[in-house]
Amino acid sequence: MGIMSKIFTAVKGHASEAGEAIVDANALTILDQEIRDADAEMRKSRDNLASVMAKRQITADKLSGKKSKEKEYEGYVQAALAKNDEALATEVAGKIAELEGEIATDDGLVAEYDVSIASLRKSITEAEDRIKRMKVKVDVVKAREHVIRASQAASAANTGANSKVGSALESLDRLQVRQAEQQAKINAANELAKEGTDASLEEKLRAAGLAPGGASAQDVLARLRKPAG
Repeated sequence: MGIMSKIFTAVKGHASEAGEAIVDANALTILDQEIRDADAEMRKSRDNLASVMAKRQITADKLSGKKSKEKEYEGYVQAALAKNDEALATEVAGKIAELEGEIATDDGLVAEYDVSIASLRKSITEAEDRIKRMKVKVDVVKAREHVIRASQAASAANTGANSKVGSALESLDRLQVRQAEQQAKINAANELAKEGTDASLEEKLRAAGLAPGGASAQDVLARLRKPAG
């Protein structure tokens, strides 16, 4: 395979993937439109069925009229024969024969209409059942899609909240460490300041019991009890 063929195949592949992605992203919209189209076709089918049924009824009405006319002409033939009017009986019998041919044709048409109507009714009923089931499936898919979106939103919110809490805890830890370091620096500075003064040395001597400290309350009372002079 040449390089151009490979490039063309790659472009076709990307186009196909992009098309599938678009279809998937708009699947519910496409399904809704297809169901609306199916409903529109079903209305047309029902209109066509009504038209066929009307034509069948018209043919059946004509057939009924022709059969009634046949009965009427048969009565005329019998009446003509009763009067020994062979010519008239023969003429009316010819009309009856003509009617019988039309009746046979119309009988066949009515039978064909009945078969077609039954077939159309069955097809329409099956199609309507499929559309109803499809609508139920679409409703379920829509409900599930809302649940999934709500779950995703909740999960994203929870993840974001956890991330924010974790970030806040990290900031708090850093703040505590920084405060501890600052306090340690202050304590160290104070210690260094004391070590550079006499006061620090005297404190160390008094702590060791080597330097006199200030007078205690008992010392002051003993001194004041001694008589003057």
